[in-house]
Amino acid sequence: MIVLLILICTLVIVIKFTMLKLPNFQPACYGTSNGSEVNQQASDVRASSPDFKCVGSSRLPFPPVSSNSRHPLKQNQHVKVDNTCQYTQINQYLLKRSIGQGSYGIVQLAHDTLNNVDYAMKIMSRKKLLQKGGFFGRQAPQRNKFAKNSGTISHPLDRLRREIAVLQKVDHPNVVKLVEVLDDPAQDNLYLVFELLELGPVADVPNGNRIEETQARKYFRDLLLGIEYLHRNHIVHRDVKPANLLVGRDGRLRIADFGVCTEFCGSEDVLLDNTVGTPAFVAPEQLTGQFYGKAADIWAMGITLYVLIYGILPFSGTNVLTLYESIRNQELSFPGVQDLTSALLKDLLTRLLCKDPSQRITVSEIKEHPWVDSRRSFRKENCVSETDGAIFVEGLLPEVFSVPYFASLVKSVFSQHSV
Repeated sequence: MIVLLILICTLVIVIKFTMLKLPNFQPACYGTSNGSEVNQQASDVRASSPDFKCVGSSRLPFPPVSSNSRHPLKQNQHVKVDNTCQYTQINQYLLKRSIGQGSYGIVQLAHDTLNNVDYAMKIMSRKKLLQKGGFFGRQAPQRNKFAKNSGTISHPLDRLRREIAVLQKVDHPNVVKLVEVLDDPAQDNLYLVFELLELGPVADVPNGNRIEETQARKYFRDLLLGIEYLHRNHIVHRDVKPANLLVGRDGRLRIADFGVCTEFCGSEDVLLDNTVGTPAFVAPEQLTGQFYGKAADIWAMGITLYVLIYGILPFSGTNVLTLYESIRNQELSFPGVQDLTSALLKDLLTRLLCKDPSQRITVSEIKEHPWVDSRRSFRKENCVSETDGAIFVEGLLPEVFSVPYFASLVKSVFSQHSV
């Protein structure tokens, strides 16, 4: 009887594993009428676009002007962990100290002994990711009523895969760079090596601290260029906020955390029907039904700029429900220090935080706004188009957990239950 029970449980787990495994990643293609995900094959795209060009996984159709310096993502399935010295060593990386903490793991300052370069290493446990997503097929409760019918990835493992796949393809000075993925099938931990951005987030959780307007303009320009690049490459970020905007020692801002981003193709924008990201940065249209992704990103850019300038959120509440009510109905206002900010800045904030997405300012209009381009020296051309029409990217996604590791995990589960 016990043997039969073990066989049944093993079969259930293998089926679950098969469902989660995505051996060939293809960006989701979304229709513009109902927001549902469509599995579009390469032959369909080639037939619909005479100018179609197959793009490799390390490049998207609109590369930045400075893309020649891009190094391909390294992927290593052999990981050696050495704990015998003062610092733990992962392959050639010495882990100096913890510099961050997340829901699924930690971020360590990692020194590359081969190249004498410091990186940020994100260390995550597959077991925790599986538990968070529902190991035996039980998904964690959805945060909103629209989540089930959208094309958005909800399982933590799949979100991680999506982030790796997107970062493998994007290449822009204002988007964080993923350098290497260490994924040993025999180990629980997965290691992501990122460029080190020493100054960290552009701002902490709103605490009343303001950034001088000139510096805020510089950061906002960097954010704008990064978002423009992503949108033109058919990616909406969906979680733009100060905590996901990291600054390096060079003073340049990079966009990070692509765990809830959405890719689309075959249209100029993506129609969504679920809310992800951070509640305080959610656009009002996200709370009422279907909405377009680009406009929601622009709203979040407006909230972010407001926080940088004033140190507080423009819309707040004692709980999520009152916060959402404020976002939907409260008029935008400026704190008592508004006389310290320029009229042009307030005009831009008003247009960024327009509650009607059809009237909200667009990326191209933002670039031409007098506050952004105050000296008419702002770079007008950020991306170079290589192709028009639909995009199909053929890229393989790293296997976030593999059969050998999965087998050992199953064995450990049964051994715990047999004690």
